[in-house]
Amino acid sequence: MNRRPIGNCRGVCLAEVMIALAAGAVVLASTLQSLDHFQHRLSKQHVTAAQAQDLRIGLKVLEDELRAIGTGSSLSEAPLSVTGRQEIEFAANLGGFVTTLTSAVSSIQQDLPVMNGTDWPKGKRILVCDRERCVEGRLARDGRARTLSMAGPLGHDFAAGSEVRVANSVRYYVKADQDGIARVMREVDGGANPLIGEIARFQFGYFDRAGAATTDPSRVARVRIEAAVGDGRNAVVRDVALRGR
Repeated sequence: MNRRPIGNCRGVCLAEVMIALAAGAVVLASTLQSLDHFQHRLSKQHVTAAQAQDLRIGLKVLEDELRAIGTGSSLSEAPLSVTGRQEIEFAANLGGFVTTLTSAVSSIQQDLPVMNGTDWPKGKRILVCDRERCVEGRLARDGRARTLSMAGPLGHDFAAGSEVRVANSVRYYVKADQDGIARVMREVDGGANPLIGEIARFQFGYFDRAGAATTDPSRVARVRIEAAVGDGRNAVVRDVALRGR
């Protein structure tokens, strides 16, 4: 009986199979490593893009509200009250709520007849102003079409045509959480929410009409915002001119 030597077997030998499997494993590992690297880069790019979008939207809100400084302050009240490096506080009428009295009101009157009080929110601080003075009050309930109801009497008489407007207290500041992640916070009438997350840099600068740096609220005519998120690259600088300054 003739026996074929094992070394002369036809087809695929075990050694060849093992070599092919090893080569396949190397290729698979390399492919998985490449996919993992690509996924990591893609995830990082997504986070960076989301942070940039967050910064862009947040700065737009901040700039718009800085331009409204003074719209919610009385004749004797400084519209800009805090000018810190990482904090600013001011008065503004953010919702643009403005109307006029349709008839005279007495010093003890609490229901104000107005041109339009629709959608004025309950609890908001309001100002009633004529050429001589502004008096502060607070809405006892949501406004109605022709009436604003105050929580108490104004204490002064006002003629028909006197202006009535909402006065919001607005504050922006930087706050770090327990993990050390800093965020820009937006606070309106005591309620605060994060506006821009994971900031690497954020600060305000203040300048007068001549362009000189100042921290005197009464002299500030322009506010500069410097901000960066994430790794801190691609910092953004915005200059906002204040209305009537």
